[in-house]
Amino acid sequence: MEKNINKRPDMLNKIYELRQEEFEVENSKDRKALSKILNEVKLEEIEDKINELSKKDAKSIIQKLDLLVENYEIQIAYYSQKNYKQGFKDAICLCTQCLQDDDENK
Repeated sequence: MEKNINKRPDMLNKIYELRQEEFEVENSKDRKALSKILNEVKLEEIEDKINELSKKDAKSIIQKLDLLVENYEIQIAYYSQKNYKQGFKDAICLCTQCLQDDDENK
């Protein structure tokens, strides 16, 4: 039975490799999806404003910083939800495969 175990592919590595390939494809799609919902503000734009620092610009800088923070929150929520769902699916598939392998070896 130990020889059988050693010949089996490491399913966690297989899942990781497949997910890594899928991740690269999904990453491009994710960037497109996020670009539609993110605020249009750039760090460089804020830095330029700070370098010109005047009272008039202070309000604008604060507003842009708020939008930038909001962008990060949107991205974190998006990826957290996506990765949680995929992790759960992977765990269920792994458990199912282990149970099937266990049944076959009995």
